[in-house]
Amino acid sequence: MRRLRLAYRDPRHWLRLHRNTFRRVGLALGLFLAAFFFTQWWDLTVPALGRGEYQAVFLANGQTYFGRYYDRIGAYAKIEDVYYLEQSQGTDPNAAPDTRLVRRAQLLYEPGPRMLVPKSAILFVEDLADSSPIAQFMQRDGR
Repeated sequence: MRRLRLAYRDPRHWLRLHRNTFRRVGLALGLFLAAFFFTQWWDLTVPALGRGEYQAVFLANGQTYFGRYYDRIGAYAKIEDVYYLEQSQGTDPNAAPDTRLVRRAQLLYEPGPRMLVPKSAILFVEDLADSSPIAQFMQRDGR
């Protein structure tokens, strides 16, 4: 009986007894880390066939964004290469405001090339025709 107690005090014996447990925990941890990095790398977008190169995304607050729209799994949609319309009033108050297309990445705080928008804020999404002046400007500006 005394010999059995000494065997349990030996760390090598304890490691041999729990070897399978360590393997299972290591495997589970490895699978968890692989899944985590895979979901960070893969954007989980829903494939869309037959759509145009660029889309107009109309939001509930009245703002419209132009770019490459991707429907994602989850609560957010993604827009890449984002542009928006900016209006500025000239010196003549009776003249129509000047409207220009602005690339969002050129803002002062230099946001990234993509934007996540809550799906609940999107009213609708429309494809832009290749002949659209906005789509042609984005193609020229993106090169």
